[in-house]
Amino acid sequence: MELPYGISGFYNSDEPKPPEVDIREYKKLCYDFAEKLNGEVLEFTDSLYPANFHKAFFKLPETEICLVMNKHYPILAFAKTAEALKIQFINFPEGTAAIPDGYTVLASDVLEVPVPENLDELPGEGLNKGEKEQVKYWKPETIGQIIFNFWD
Repeated sequence: MELPYGISGFYNSDEPKPPEVDIREYKKLCYDFAEKLNGEVLEFTDSLYPANFHKAFFKLPETEICLVMNKHYPILAFAKTAEALKIQFINFPEGTAAIPDGYTVLASDVLEVPVPENLDELPGEGLNKGEKEQVKYWKPETIGQIIFNFWD
C-alpha cells in the first residue's frame, strides 16, 4: 500500500492541505452498500475529532460490521469494531465485492503491516513532513494505524 500525501490528515502550515473526500459520497456509498447486501445502516459517523476517518455500522443478514473510510482518500476497510482508539480490521470478501469502482478496500494483512523504524522505508513517497513528525510522536505500530488514526 502506497501511502499518499496527507493520508493521516496532518501537514505543516507551509505544506499544502491534504484533499478531502466528499462526505455525501460516503453516505451514499453506505446506503447503497446496505441495500445491496439486504442490510441496514445502524449508525453513521462523520470524522469526529480526533479521528481522520468516517465510519458506519451495518446490520446485515448474517453479521454486524463496520466500514471505515479515510477522510482524505476513498480508501476503505472493514472492521469488527472501531471504538476507543482501536480498530479491529477484518476481511469481508462479500462486502468488498459490493463496493463500487473508485474506492479501494484494504485487506487486514495490508493494514497490519508493521511501521518500519526508519520512516524513509514507509511504502510510497507521499507522507509529508508534518505526517512524519506525527508518526514519530504517536508511534503507530501498523500501516492501518496511520491510515485510520485517532491522533490530535
